[in-house]
Amino acid sequence: MYLKIVAAAALALCPALPTFAADMITEEAAPQAQEQAYSFYDWSGFYLGAQGGYSWNQASYPGADQKLDSGSFGAHAGYNFQHGNIVYGIENDFNYNFEKSDETGLEWDASGRARVGYAWDRTLFFATAGLAAAGAKVDVPAAGKKDDILIGWTAGGGVEHAITDNILVRGEYRYSDFGKKDFGSTIGEVGATQNKFVVGASYKF
Repeated sequence: MYLKIVAAAALALCPALPTFAADMITEEAAPQAQEQAYSFYDWSGFYLGAQGGYSWNQASYPGADQKLDSGSFGAHAGYNFQHGNIVYGIENDFNYNFEKSDETGLEWDASGRARVGYAWDRTLFFATAGLAAAGAKVDVPAAGKKDDILIGWTAGGGVEHAITDNILVRGEYRYSDFGKKDFGSTIGEVGATQNKFVVGASYKF
């Protein structure tokens, strides 16, 4: 009689066991389901933007060295690739310079550069270097007037931050040596260098 009672009780508990086991699994899995993976910012892709700043220019030609400090405004475009925290890519920019002397001036400057940097989530620290060009104007009394393009190199670095997924802001410093070029027998060899600091904003597509 006692054995029959125990067997009946065991049979009565059997249907409840799967439900009890399911409740245990659900309670254990619930905290895991609530965990959210952290997503780092993706710097890869095409971007387009504008920048403005100030440049300290130095021009030289036979018998004279002239400072041509100038405000500037321009545009840039580039493409980034990303591998882990390393971001690398290419960028081109063009800038118009406002202030010029009557005799000599760098009317514009442009560059085509490589960039490489380290991304700390939404902040990117980068270095950049490449080719640089500038439109030089020389107007020397009794020597003549001529416009030509100087070609050299540029290098620098900066920091960029993603305010949103699409809006980026930056600060950048670069030194450029535009080389020297013969402007003819009446003017001679003309060269120019530049220190420039700019701030800008970009839209990443």
